[in-house]
Amino acid sequence: MSEKDFKYSLKTISISVLVSVVLLWSILISLYFYLAKNVNEFRLENKEYVWFLLIIPILTLGIIINLIWKNKALKKISDVRLAPFLIKPISSIKTFFKSFFLISAISFMLIALINPQYGKGKQKAVSEGIEIMIALDISNSMRALDLDPKRDRLKVAKMAIELLINNLHGDKIGIVIFAGEAHVQLPLTTDYGVAKMFLSSISPDMISNQGTSISKAINTCMQSFDIQNGVNKAIIVMSDGEDFEGEALLEAQYALDSNVIVNTVGMGTTNGTVIPDYKNGVRIGLKTDGNGNTVMTKLNEDMLKEIAQTGGGSYTLAQGTHVNLEGLLDNIKTIEKTELDTQFYATYDSQYQWFLGIGLFFLIGHFFFTTKRSGIIHKLQDYEV
Repeated sequence: MSEKDFKYSLKTISISVLVSVVLLWSILISLYFYLAKNVNEFRLENKEYVWFLLIIPILTLGIIINLIWKNKALKKISDVRLAPFLIKPISSIKTFFKSFFLISAISFMLIALINPQYGKGKQKAVSEGIEIMIALDISNSMRALDLDPKRDRLKVAKMAIELLINNLHGDKIGIVIFAGEAHVQLPLTTDYGVAKMFLSSISPDMISNQGTSISKAINTCMQSFDIQNGVNKAIIVMSDGEDFEGEALLEAQYALDSNVIVNTVGMGTTNGTVIPDYKNGVRIGLKTDGNGNTVMTKLNEDMLKEIAQTGGGSYTLAQGTHVNLEGLLDNIKTIEKTELDTQFYATYDSQYQWFLGIGLFFLIGHFFFTTKRSGIIHKLQDYEV
């Protein structure tokens, strides 16, 4: 055996590997541009992984450098007569195929990671639910600590509203804040994350005109609805019920006549309690009237029950920090859900499995190939230039 039988033909292997890799990727890149230009439903799901394809030229260069290093290592065997006892004859042709199969395996596995997809077309998604406006009392009386010594009525109410939001599915929700006046804090939305964000920012300082006008709250809720859109609706009033205007029943009746159900939640106790007074966020004492007398507040449960009865809804009483809204939620769930929104979206079928399968085929083939010269391939190598 001659010395060349134990050395890699670097020229042959390098040119063969480079040409085959360039040809493979020319075909794949041409196919990609054809599909991207002519097939609207084609896309790459994980485009950010395209940069991983830089592994291919690095791997190709690494294979060639490795062969150069092996040839240099073989030169250390000074006597060619010792070579058959130390190493086996090398097939450059089989080395090429082994290298090409490894590069191809990695190439197709990276394509599988990028995941080419083919669209199935547009699908219709229908959202069903009802529209709910929550009227939240933020008058000074909601600062009372009769439900919890650490949390005032307003904080307990906000906790209850957040719990309510967590139990909604597909319904639109909006928030009206009221005291002596009423304002829309959050228009109707299905974005519950935004609803919670707006809810957390609510404080009694948002309305300077104090008092409690449940009638204005219900009226503002009604104005927030599109009565003609055919979607079922409900109003939830959370208050201590100290309405100083007395027109709430008329508004509740008007809402019911418009097919809008009015529910109420009583925040407070009927025992009567003082109202903490704050200045710039700091408690400075107790709320007093113009004569210097301490102001007392208590839950007007009868008023809230009557509003709920007139509005065709239910009444719920807060007890401590717990506001049991299960009955209210059950009533809301009995309201027939209607179509709120229709959206069209494209669906895609992943094709990564084909490329993964091809990659595994090449990987298995890579392990089956050896660099040992044998058989027909051995004879072919004898004709290498």
